[in-house]
Amino acid sequence: MKPSTRWTIAVLAVIVIAIFLLLLYRRSEPETPVKSVVATQPAAPKAEPAAPVKPMAGEPLSATAYFGYNRTEVRPGEAPKLDDFAAKLKDRAYDRIDAIGHTDRIGSDSYNLALSRRRAEAVRAYLAGKGVDAGRVRIEAKGPVTGGACKNMGPENHSNLKLINCLQRDRRVEVKLVARP
Repeated sequence: MKPSTRWTIAVLAVIVIAIFLLLLYRRSEPETPVKSVVATQPAAPKAEPAAPVKPMAGEPLSATAYFGYNRTEVRPGEAPKLDDFAAKLKDRAYDRIDAIGHTDRIGSDSYNLALSRRRAEAVRAYLAGKGVDAGRVRIEAKGPVTGGACKNMGPENHSNLKLINCLQRDRRVEVKLVARP
């Protein structure tokens, strides 16, 4: 084999390996947070504020935020759910808030349990940034969800995108208001 042919094969092999590694590790890069830009406008004349609608004491209050595969950051598309939850807390008397983290079944139980805890902690930190007392948010890690969904979809690992997409609803944190007795 000519040296130039060997050189061409080596260069092509390096390019193929680089593309493979780029695609493999691309999913592990952190998602970039979306920056919000607020345009300033002249102040409009103030109208009489409407009487706020206070939720009934027994009305349940909860929200669910979904997470990306192997991610703990609150997605920009999920933030409005938590914003709404935090806003509704302002006029409520409550004992605590439960933040319950869940994961899909891909990976070890111990890793998933830790991941679900980190997701719940991320939601607690997000709510604290919205004025919620972080000391009143109880963290619970449930780990992987067991169930009959997404069966027989191939190997249960990080390279099976079909399974990862199917299990999206398992990767979540549920926040629930626990009212005072």
